[in-house]
Amino acid sequence: MENPENTNPQSGNSPRNQYVSAEQLIAKMKVAFTNAKQPEILAELGTVGITETQLDAHLADITNLEQLSQQQIQEYGEQFAATDLFNEKKAAIDTTFARHRNLAKIAFKGDRQANTTLGIDAGRKQAFAAWFQLVSNFYAQILANPDFKTKAEGVNIKEADIAAMQTSLQEIVAVKNSQKKETGEAQKATDTRDAAIDVLYPKYTELIAFAKVLFPDDQTLEKLGIVVKREGDLL
Repeated sequence: MENPENTNPQSGNSPRNQYVSAEQLIAKMKVAFTNAKQPEILAELGTVGITETQLDAHLADITNLEQLSQQQIQEYGEQFAATDLFNEKKAAIDTTFARHRNLAKIAFKGDRQANTTLGIDAGRKQAFAAWFQLVSNFYAQILANPDFKTKAEGVNIKEADIAAMQTSLQEIVAVKNSQKKETGEAQKATDTRDAAIDVLYPKYTELIAFAKVLFPDDQTLEKLGIVVKREGDLL
């Protein structure tokens, strides 16, 4: 399967499928196990110990895998929704904070104590924890110092505005926690699905290996989902 961080976030890390998605592999295995039950194919597979009962069990595993895959896709959808909500909330807070801080730069120009205490000259923070600390400290320090509060009000940073921002900061913590929860559930769903694939995959590869020996007929192999190169095919 593909790398979940670089290409497809719904894929796991198993090296057996580096270039094939989980959904594609499940579909390939389903075709092979289903068509292997065709009488003319099953008769030959029976000579190497592959029975219809085994194939039925494999198909039951495929049904379970399809359900696990659907659950995994759903969990990633919920993770993306939580991430979008977090990004929107953070951007809204950051827009207001940037305006307030720019106003504070003017109001507290030359005041080293205020600039240091409020973090007015601090660089922009990318990591959530550092960003949250910078923003929450700015508003808390204004409320804690009467002189700061008076000057802030003079540039239209009112107590009601600060209270609203502090409420928004509390809300974004909850949103961030929800995002973490959804991320964990999405990864767990991926691991569960991939573990189930890892159990079934060797049975699929064994079937394919036997088929390549037992069936010289290209058409039969293709029924099992095996791509057969013919003379004249492009490399």
